[in-house]
Amino acid sequence: MSTPTISTFITSVVLQPIIVAITSAVLSSLLSYEIAGRLDWRPITVCVTCDILAVAVDHLKDQEVAISARGAAVMKRFAPLFHLARIFLGLNVLLLVVAFWRSPPKMTLIAIAFAAPAFLWATPLHFSRIGTVLNRLVLANDEEGDMGYDSPKAPFIIKRVPGMKAIFDGIIRGCGIFFVVNSALQLSWQSTYNAPPWMIMETVIWSTVNRTCHCIMTDVRDYDEDVKTGVPTIPVLLGSALKTRMVLSVVQAAVMMAFLRNPFIVGSSFFAIALVWILGKDSPKVYFRLSLHSQTIFIVLYAVMLAFDLL
Repeated sequence: MSTPTISTFITSVVLQPIIVAITSAVLSSLLSYEIAGRLDWRPITVCVTCDILAVAVDHLKDQEVAISARGAAVMKRFAPLFHLARIFLGLNVLLLVVAFWRSPPKMTLIAIAFAAPAFLWATPLHFSRIGTVLNRLVLANDEEGDMGYDSPKAPFIIKRVPGMKAIFDGIIRGCGIFFVVNSALQLSWQSTYNAPPWMIMETVIWSTVNRTCHCIMTDVRDYDEDVKTGVPTIPVLLGSALKTRMVLSVVQAAVMMAFLRNPFIVGSSFFAIALVWILGKDSPKVYFRLSLHSQTIFIVLYAVMLAFDLL
């Protein structure tokens, strides 16, 4: 384990969550414009702050474990950074609450439903305890009941489900963002507003596939390590990084062919396919940011061309 530093702490807890949240900010802005022809700050704020909180909280826990393992002296030296990190999280919570307060209750419920798996990603869930409590309530009223209980079962952890990481990431950042934006605007997804060359369902499908494929790409980078540790990622389940690259290429090509009328989706899918074969286990992690933003780049390109009347 590498020695914790101030730069790695700030990068992990602050910069990386913001970089990830940029993708949600751009996508939610595009969907808001597609649906209503305007940018609504409420769903955009919800999507961005939820992304930041989910990633930052997870990374803060990892940093706390790594730093505490170095001893009390190192932990004391990093105490001010932990304090600043909690202030950063608190500010995002405040923005999230304000956005919820100014939004319809339906949007709040939808946002919580889609964000919950991200916040509970590595949390042990003891479903057996619910049954134990119910049994105690029933048997307390049954004098002849058997008071014996089954031995406790291992907790359920979402990230241990094979392939679940990529699927959840795609659904949350693809479908979830759409439902949050749509419910905030309180409009049908079959909006009368027209924003060529975009169509709402095309954007949702493209976003879901793009996010899922990116998540699988990061697993390709860690393939050898995941095989050794037995982490059931999709590349591990497929049996090789080469098979995974082939599957990702076919999926992205299918999206590209399905939406040929939209040059931005075609360009993004082509760019993603190229990255599938360029990036590998020896590529610096920072290069995988290109895969993360393979969608963002082309949405921003559309916004720039729209602003300068180039469309």
